[in-house]
Amino acid sequence: MERLTNNWPQKLLALVLALIVWALAPTPGREGQTEIQFFVPLTYTNAPKDLIMTSQPLQAVSILVEVPARDLASIYPSHFQAVVDMEHTTEGTHRFKISRSDIKTPKNVRILTINPDAVDIKFEKAAERELVIHPVLIGAPAPGHVLQKVTMYPDRVRVLGSAEILDKLDQLETKALSIEGLNAEIEMFASIDWPEGIKVIEPAPDNYTARIQIGSEPTIRLFENIPLGLVNQVYVTQINPKSFSLAIRGPRTLVESMTIEDIQAFIDLKAYKPGKYKVQQPTLRLRPEIQIQKVWPPIDIWVLNQKIYE
Repeated sequence: MERLTNNWPQKLLALVLALIVWALAPTPGREGQTEIQFFVPLTYTNAPKDLIMTSQPLQAVSILVEVPARDLASIYPSHFQAVVDMEHTTEGTHRFKISRSDIKTPKNVRILTINPDAVDIKFEKAAERELVIHPVLIGAPAPGHVLQKVTMYPDRVRVLGSAEILDKLDQLETKALSIEGLNAEIEMFASIDWPEGIKVIEPAPDNYTARIQIGSEPTIRLFENIPLGLVNQVYVTQINPKSFSLAIRGPRTLVESMTIEDIQAFIDLKAYKPGKYKVQQPTLRLRPEIQIQKVWPPIDIWVLNQKIYE
């Protein structure tokens, strides 16, 4: 008894495999004939263009055939094909019978049984929509970095599907894209998570691509005593104060490497006539990645009625 219970999972698996082999193995039929079972793929033809299948169609049927024993070695599953003709189908659920005449077979082969011998398919009115592709991201960039932008190529597609399903969709989503540990821009192949019954019309690229832009985490930095320059000066001019303070925001790696020499600040006096003025902010030239947070204090300007060159 102990021998029977040892390694029982392996023995059970062996029994199941033996039963499958027994079921599919050729069996003697009429004299000179052999019976054998095949799984035959189903091909669906002549589907109406204004309808779409919304149920999952059967992919194959099992057939039991009788074959001359002498031909058995030359008969293969690829020699069989079952065709379901859907011409003149209307909206709704329909049952299509699969008969012997619907199955292409080699010569001298007789079909005994077909299982199942019918397939139920639901049809709904077809509709087209243009849908935006939304990238789904998981994970977090490397420390000190942030996600800046994600761009899909293409960023939208035209699809065909059931009007009922499409009315509930406002976008398509990709399967999850991991940005875990990223510290620079990268392009990834993306797979679309297609809803059941939806297929793409155009564009139908070989690949969908997500361009993921990762940047340095932003930081704020204060600069003080930044010298202020004057340009296009025609009149003798005095300013107070002669320097100012600036708070900026930008990528950490860039901001932390900046010095006062990287900040160009000036007042353009070309349009200034003699008089007194107050400027809240001088003209600043900074890298495009840099944002100005605050500039202070205001600058008082006195333009005297005395030209520099007379």
